[in-house]
Amino acid sequence: MDLGYVSLNTPDDIAPDVLAAELEARGFESLWVGEHPQVPVASGAGMPRRLLAAQKQMWDPLISLMMAAQATERLRLGTAVALPLERELFTLAKQVATLDRLSAGRLLFGMGVGVRSELEVASRNIAWSQRYGALADMVAALDVLWTEDDSSYRGEFFDFEPVWSYPKPHQRPRPPLLVAATGPKALRSCLKWADGWLPGDAALGDVPAALDRFRELARDAGRDPAALDLTIMVWGEPTLEVLQSYRELGFNRAVLGGGRRGGTDPTTTLPFLDRCAEMVEQLA
Repeated sequence: MDLGYVSLNTPDDIAPDVLAAELEARGFESLWVGEHPQVPVASGAGMPRRLLAAQKQMWDPLISLMMAAQATERLRLGTAVALPLERELFTLAKQVATLDRLSAGRLLFGMGVGVRSELEVASRNIAWSQRYGALADMVAALDVLWTEDDSSYRGEFFDFEPVWSYPKPHQRPRPPLLVAATGPKALRSCLKWADGWLPGDAALGDVPAALDRFRELARDAGRDPAALDLTIMVWGEPTLEVLQSYRELGFNRAVLGGGRRGGTDPTTTLPFLDRCAEMVEQLA
């Protein structure tokens, strides 16, 4: 099992290029960053103060990961998670493909609809009840833009006449699309197109039972669970034993850093990476 690290990716954190080089030097497999293109003021009510402060300041994930790519040779570059429904389709297609090409195919495109994003999605004229249908429609449109020369699409939410959209991604037919969804209804929709699963262990509760349910839903959707990328976002500071248990369940990647002690203090980042680096070889 590989280890990755997720950064809040704010101006207060270690810069993406510096952080990426530190991760690669310690044997980490990947760097992950999330996004909030815009945060409606109304959505901040009830959110923990420090979390809200970080989410208000998050840098753009694709530009940040381009900095990380320039500073490294092997490190995979992940979004945890991107919110495609809050972006413009053609610009997103070009940005993702450009990053994947300039990084020689190192992008892992984790995506979702967000936890507190009802107001954000509404700003794109998509009803919250339609979010997973709209996401599936957007993925289908992106696939056309990433694979076809004269690209056109007719869908429920996205519709366009033939266009030229370049570059195409380095990874063919596209970078792996990992979905951050946990509910059965959401997973049934996403398993029609997803290349992998990106849950958080804190949200799953009983991780073995949740993974069994995911695999059952995958088989019901005609997908081979063994062919899907299984990445788990790990909350806090896990022990080697916890990570080994996730590896034994079948997860091929664990992403650390979420909810860790001192997570908003950048002086704690490298010591945390040093502690976790001791487990890299033990889990490989």
